[in-house]
Parts: sequence; structure tokens; C-alpha cells
Amino acid sequence: MEENVKQDASYEYNSYQYTTTDIFNAIFQCGVYDYFNKEEIRSVLRNPIENHETAIRLSNFVYTKNGVIANSVDYSVALPCLDSILINKSKAKKKNNNKAKNNKRLMRSTLETIDDKHFIRDALHTEMLDGIAFYYFETKVRPSELDNTKYMNDFDVERITEINDLGINASIISLPWQYCKIVGKKNGRFVIGFDLRYFDDFDGDTLERKLKKYPDEIRKGYHDSKKNNGVNGNWLILNSDKTMCRKIKCKDSEPWGRSLVIAALEDVLYKDYFTDTKRNVLDELNNKIVYQTFPEGKEKGLCALTKKQQAAQHNDVKTAVVNKNNKGGLSFFSVAAGTKINALDVSTDIFNDKNESNLNNQISLDLGVCASLLGAMESGNFGAGAHNLEMINSQVYTWVYEWQQELNYVINKNVIKDKNNPVEVYYFPTSFVNRKAFFDMCKTLYSEASGSLSYLVASAGINPEAYFNVLDEEIEDGIYERYLPHMTAYTNSSNNTNDQGGRPITDNPTENTIRSRNNDGNNIPSPSDSK
Repeated sequence: MEENVKQDASYEYNSYQYTTTDIFNAIFQCGVYDYFNKEEIRSVLRNPIENHETAIRLSNFVYTKNGVIANSVDYSVALPCLDSILINKSKAKKKNNNKAKNNKRLMRSTLETIDDKHFIRDALHTEMLDGIAFYYFETKVRPSELDNTKYMNDFDVERITEINDLGINASIISLPWQYCKIVGKKNGRFVIGFDLRYFDDFDGDTLERKLKKYPDEIRKGYHDSKKNNGVNGNWLILNSDKTMCRKIKCKDSEPWGRSLVIAALEDVLYKDYFTDTKRNVLDELNNKIVYQTFPEGKEKGLCALTKKQQAAQHNDVKTAVVNKNNKGGLSFFSVAAGTKINALDVSTDIFNDKNESNLNNQISLDLGVCASLLGAMESGNFGAGAHNLEMINSQVYTWVYEWQQELNYVINKNVIKDKNNPVEVYYFPTSFVNRKAFFDMCKTLYSEASGSLSYLVASAGINPEAYFNVLDEEIEDGIYERYLPHMTAYTNSSNNTNDQGGRPITDNPTENTIRSRNNDGNNIPSPSDSK
């Protein structure tokens, strides 16, 4: 039998390492700092207006990556109902004003053509992420050669926002923010400049097809600029009667708006760091350090096992541990008496759900959205959530109102063209949360204060014109005469001889009945009415 020997690194088998970290690195390396350096982020937090290009790219990246931000933006965009009614602001107060009625039909037709609800939601989504949105209202029929093209290359299908419906009388074209800028104000509306260098990267047929997707004013401006070799400058000032632009979370004097994401950026970065730290801890758990201590012999510091026995036991333990990590299942091995097998413990306190919930709550607070509405916290007060929805709706409606004003202006200027008989669309300040309460208010106005039936119908989310057209058709077809209400105990009586339903009339009234009729006693309020 070999003598007991001291442990010597020259023959100890304790240098095996197995890791799975590299497998997941490529998957999880998608944080903000993987795409933006620290100086770019600092510049955005320091001055998002001056560094608007980086701010917009950063906002769109965070929107794509962070679920709390994405849901907050999407829910805010979807929150308003956008139920509307057309208001005739004709200066002529004559009845049956045919001109005013025709203008109203023009307004309704234009809104349906451009799909006004979709446009406003797109504008809200754009300015929430970019802080600003640019649009052009085109009324001239644009070239339709594109319709005859059956094949398109990667460039043509690159941006869906540029493929507008062709051959229509009105359309709204989204302009790229990278080549647009507010250059002034006229009659309280922003004047927009368009950078014609946008088209310099294209030539030949590609350039022509690109130009056809833009308004005639921009196409003409580009060709004129090329004729004079750009001596007048590269920026084309667009007709303010055709452009629409709004910005949020900024001063009127500032040329760019602020995205909603900027306010939550610091906490988003902290959550990214927190999540990366959790992944590192998880890597440590998955790649834990396991060690064994050989049994000590009779003499202090000497192992009870021989060199060959140490090697065999080391390999047995290593094989069992590795197989367990790789395949799971059951691993069996024997060790000498007195052997100790241990692993370095890793604290898992960071995996407490409370920490994650606190971070989500803070991001929601930065956005002005109650975390309980997004499911970002386990509990929440219903009353607080309802009030928060009202606050969100009031904020979103201010932006809806601004786009409402833009639509009214460009449609009246380019389609109706009648200063004496303007028509405006009015969007109700309703959301899918408070629509019933708003309808009840309109119903009360209609029944108790001679309110508008059109407002009542529109508040239910129904187009008043469509509603009245159906009613007219039903009346003309005699539906109400042909299909009477079902005769029940509430609508019919055997003593009623006129077959019209309702409460029967007393042929032989008593003295008290006659006195009550003469005094209109049924309409005298009872004492309980004042309670």
C-alpha cells in the first residue's frame, strides 16, 4: 500500500471548468448600451431638443425593447374613441342652406377617404415616440404609373408609409422627420421646410419612382432646384395651407418636441442594468463552483488517500457533476469516508419579485400611467386607476384636439374652399372607459334640456347621418305602422277600445277622479320627491 502523501498541485485533479454563459451572450446582448454609447445618452438627457436625432432613435429603440413603455404608448393611442360630429359654421342662417349641406357632405366624404381615425391614431403614435409629426395634405390626383408595376425591389417596399393610395382626390402623406424642420409660423400654424437633399441618393428610374410618391409641390421644387443648381438653397418652404405639424412636451418656441420615453429613460437604463445583473447571477447559479475535500489522514495536512485513489475519486465526482448539469437525471458515485463535497453559494435575493415590481412602477410613474393598469404590479386601487385614466384621457385629448384643428384647416382650405360656409369636425372627449358616462350626460341633455339628437347619437359611437338615413328609410317603408310593439300588460288592456295600447280610460270617473283631473293632482310633487 502506498504511503499517505501531501496534496500537491502537480497531480491534483481540480482544474475542470464547464460554462454555458457563451451560449446566451449573443441572445441577451441587446441592451441600450449595446447600441448607444454613454455620451449619446448623456447628450439626450442633457438637451433632447438639440440632440433630437439621437433622442428619436433612442425612443424608438426603447419602445421596441421595453414592454411597459410599449404598452403605455399603445394603450394611450387606443384610448380615445374618436366619435365625432360635423358642425356647420355657416354665416348664413337661412334654412335649407344647400351650399352648407353640400359642404358638410364634402367634409364627411373627405374624412372617410383619408380614414381620419386611423390618421389621428398614427399622428398620436408618431408624436409620442418622436415628439413631433409632419404630414402633407394632398388633393391633386398623383401619377398612377406605380399601379402598373407588378414588381418592386427592396427599396420600393422599404417604407409602407410612402405607398399611398393613388388616383384619389385626397390623401395624407407622412413626411420623414429627418428631412423636415419647422422654419416659422403663419396665422398661428407651423411653416415646414423640406430638405431636397433627401432625393440626392437616388437616380434614374429609382429617383422618378421616389418622387412620384411625394406631393406635386415637392416634386416641382426638386426639379426647379436642379435646374438652378441649388443656388436658392436646399430647403423648400412648403405651402402651410397643405401641411400639418404638431409637437408635444415642449415650448412653442422650441423647434422639436420631446418623446414620452425621455422622461422614463433613466429608469429604463437602470432596469436594463438590473436585468443584466440578474442574468449574471443566473449564470453563476448555472455555472456554480463545486469542490471536494479529501479525507484527512492520521497526520495533520496529509490525505488519507493515495495519489491513485485521489485521481479516481476526483474523476468520479467530476463526471457525475458534469453529467448532472448537462443531462439531468440520476448520477451515482462512491467516495471515501470523510470526503466533503460542497459548492460556493450564490445569493438569490435579487430575484425577489418586489424588486422587479418597484422598477416597473417607477417607469410607469415616469410615463404618467398607473402601473396597475398595465399589470405591472400585483395590487392597485380601482379608484386611483379610474382617476389616472381620466388624467391620461385629458392629456391625450389635448393632442387629439390639435390634430382636429389641423384637419379642419386643411380640408376647408383645399376641399371645401368656402369661407362663408365652413364645416368642422368635432371629436368628443370620450374614451372607451368613459363613453357610457358621456352618453348618459347627452341623454340627460336631450330629455331634460332640449339637447341635440345628433349629439346623442354620435356619443353612442354611431354616425348621425347614417342613423338618420336608416330612420328615414324605416319611416318611408312604414316599418313602425307594420310592426307595432308587442302587446303586454304594460301596453294593452281589455277595457281599451282604441287598440292603441296604453292605460285604459275610465268611462265613469268618480268624484275624486274628476277633482284630481281638474286640479292636475297627478303632477303635484309628493313630500318624498324632495328627499
